[in-house]
Amino acid sequence: MKNEVFNGQRFWSYFKYDFTQMWRNHVKASIGIGLSGLIVYVIVVAFNLIFQGTWSGASLGLRIGTFVLAGTALELYQTRTYGYLTDKRKGSAWLMNPASTFEKWLSMILMTIIVLPVLFLGVYLIADLLVTAFDPTTGHSILHSVGTGFRDLASQLSDVNLDYETNWNIWAFAPSFICGFITNFLFFLLCGLIFKKNKILGGFVIIFLASSLFSVMLSVFGLPYHIQVELEDFAQAEAYIRHVLNITTWVSAFIAAGLAGGIYWRLKTLKH
Repeated sequence: MKNEVFNGQRFWSYFKYDFTQMWRNHVKASIGIGLSGLIVYVIVVAFNLIFQGTWSGASLGLRIGTFVLAGTALELYQTRTYGYLTDKRKGSAWLMNPASTFEKWLSMILMTIIVLPVLFLGVYLIADLLVTAFDPTTGHSILHSVGTGFRDLASQLSDVNLDYETNWNIWAFAPSFICGFITNFLFFLLCGLIFKKNKILGGFVIIFLASSLFSVMLSVFGLPYHIQVELEDFAQAEAYIRHVLNITTWVSAFIAAGLAGGIYWRLKTLKH
């Protein structure tokens, strides 16, 4: 008798089906978002040829800015990847798939926080690498610049650790960043499952209401305690910053877990 909650073979079959459906309906859009850097490059070259008469590609700063905007667009796009489940016909067909709710939820989470972001990163960074390889007017690629920046930062942190007896490394901010990234993607995924129309607008309304409520609570009740920090040396500063980072990471992880739970609850109670 197969496990009603999770079965490896059944999950793998459904995951392949889910990936196929994602490829047909949304992966092309993800690739398109990933190619936004190439599109900006073509526009910049065309603009410079028309108005300045010179061949000049997009600068590193512009390409990084485009990357940030494209990443934000991919976050917002999560409202559409599984947003079709609120449609009566498509949602009812999805409910009939031979897999448990947990298996469908797990596949959805993997698609949202791993498959689509990795595909986007691969397309964007490879396209940027090819552009900079064939057009020297663009300067270094984003990968090269990030790698150089990491090496320089690691060298500087090593000198700081020797001089001030601290223990910094370049990965100190990684957990907080990763948890924040996961939270953003899961939030807009949940918005896509909750709202039938105006999914992105609904997400921004929730953010606005939550921010307003938080501000009102702070103004009415005040902070639960007052923080007075007297940092006398770098060791104390390091400990304080690590404490703040740990709090930020745990809060983000808690919110992400709550969003994942909310997504599972929504799938469990989805009816048409």
